[in-house]
Amino acid sequence: MIPEYFRDRPVPRYIHTKSQLLAWVFETFMDQEPISNWEMVRDLNCHRFGGIIFNLRKLGYKIVTVKGKERGAAMYYCTELPSTTAKIN
Repeated sequence: MIPEYFRDRPVPRYIHTKSQLLAWVFETFMDQEPISNWEMVRDLNCHRFGGIIFNLRKLGYKIVTVKGKERGAAMYYCTELPSTTAKIN
């Protein structure tokens, strides 16, 4: 299930997969606060985000993982987008 909004911003209607969703999130919020693993689960309804992040990295996204203060907490942010527009299914 794709959410309608993330951080008070409407999710575009062309997004149909979790990979497209996370790519949009990393591109849209690139210069803002990192996305926490809790936001991915609670707000994006994305429970298997580790595999999606792995695949996005293979496509050329530079995604940095920062460990949180609490056990199991992590933050993710994108520092660089792919040089060419990759088709994300």
